[in-house]
Amino acid sequence: MTDGRPPGDDDLADALDAGLGELFDLDQEPFAGFEVAVLVDRQVYSAADPVRITVTAANRGSTFVEHRYPGWQRYELSVRDELHRVVADDRIERPASGPALDRFAPGQLLIQPTYWSQTAGPVVPGWSDEPPGPRVPPGRYRVRVTWLGRELGRRGELPDAWSSWFELV
Repeated sequence: MTDGRPPGDDDLADALDAGLGELFDLDQEPFAGFEVAVLVDRQVYSAADPVRITVTAANRGSTFVEHRYPGWQRYELSVRDELHRVVADDRIERPASGPALDRFAPGQLLIQPTYWSQTAGPVVPGWSDEPPGPRVPPGRYRVRVTWLGRELGRRGELPDAWSSWFELV
């Protein structure tokens, strides 16, 4: 080669000369433009108040995306105490007959509310064979959401979403 580059490096060199545009195309990154968030409706709850938890998933990218899930559950939600110990979760122990698939158009938003009755154990008792436990003690808590969807042919996961801290009195 006359430019001093070793043979076989032509593709990389051409990409570098072109400004790295194709090498680092954001649309090729897993979950490019896809966001998951979790919110609670208040900062303080009395013993009688259910905690309203809202999970949102948004495709803020410019292309359609498909997410595949191991079963019918889109995400796992857990309520954590000040020491980040799980006090309640919505983990489902009922397998699906096959994987699920969601398609998100650019700009599409999914909003899913869940109500937690401040008890230990399952957040949604109807999804579990386990009955709800006793009321958790007063204190500071937050919610963590782990997105279970994966994009076909791409490795990577979304970072977990965390709510702000809230207090049970």
